[in-house]
Amino acid sequence: MITRPSLRTTRECLERAETARTSAGVLIAAGDDWFVSPLFYSAYHLVRAALIDDPIFDSPELLRARDARLTPECRFLTRHQGRLDAEGRSLGINDVVGILYPAIAVEYARLHMASRAIRYGDGLGVITAQSVHDDYAVIRDAWDSGLLSAAETDTTTNDWN
Repeated sequence: MITRPSLRTTRECLERAETARTSAGVLIAAGDDWFVSPLFYSAYHLVRAALIDDPIFDSPELLRARDARLTPECRFLTRHQGRLDAEGRSLGINDVVGILYPAIAVEYARLHMASRAIRYGDGLGVITAQSVHDDYAVIRDAWDSGLLSAAETDTTTNDWN
């Protein structure tokens, strides 16, 4: 259980990501589908580390060019999904991943969905353990290769999008 305030440094996020990945490994070895939840949280903390480090958050102009709702404080979002409030629809991490890191957005959303299925539903159902591993691997590889950066996914300068 997380009892401390939100992690606000890359190092803290990476340490938490590794702890979660280790916990997932223990559950995998035990044959327990609950491995999905810590594996998702490992991905979540990798994404949080990327957001904290991403230089796009140092430029309100670049953020607005990507999406008018993005602000420098979005690098410290902790809720997964946006919500409606007095100012309109606010962003969650899932939204920010979709805007800034489209190369991992589908995998990240599926991991979140799988984690919710384990925690609040009837288990994985049609989601396979292999697909969860594969989705996590995409996010982990993107982090490890330095591709979790808005500059790496700028749809205005890259041909792949």
